Amino acid sequence: MHNFALTIVSFTLFASAQTVTVHSKPPTPVPRMEVGLVNGRTYKNSSIGVELTAADGLAFGTPELKGEPGTVPLLVTVTALRNETLFSPKYVMAFYADALVYYPKDQRSTDAYMRKVINSNRQTGYEVVQGNSNVSFGGVSFARNDFRGALYEAVLVKSCDAQAFVFIFASSGKDSVDKLIGQTDLKLEPTRSACHSAGGSSK
Repeated sequence: MHNFALTIVSFTLFASAQTVTVHSKPPTPVPRMEVGLVNGRTYKNSSIGVELTAADGLAFGTPELKGEPGTVPLLVTVTALRNETLFSPKYVMAFYADALVYYPKDQRSTDAYMRKVINSNRQTGYEVVQGNSNVSFGGVSFARNDFRGALYEAVLVKSCDAQAFVFIFASSGKDSVDKLIGQTDLKLEPTRSACHSAGGSSK
């Protein structure tokens, strides 16, 4: 878990050095983020319109709310994992939602956010092994990049109106990661999440 934890930390730190001026009237609504609740294999957060059910065998940890309004990152995050044994690979799924209102406009798109992820991963020794592609996840079009480091990792990113949604799936190889993604159920409430469907426009 240590190597993967370093990767997660890198995602939350890449923006922490950036100072952002808070306008008296922000150009987009400031999201009200709450920590959300875990019930068995399901994580629900009505404040951002997310309901996430982990693959069978994974256990969620405690959700966390990081940051303060007026700074970046301001995000909510939760991780689910299955401990490694001699006969099965490690499976990890992490999710976070990052408030976009405090980022400059040119850093709020899906492509711009994915570039941040790629740069951050490279700093921790992960290299891109499969370039940018679009996948449908929870009925919404996400950008996907795959990386190889201590584990094989797929990162799915979608920038919506108020926040970027990021999902990180990690295991021993691509087949295991694809299986993990396929067994994960995501429901996005349109109004709270402010995300477009896979058939609609993508930012």
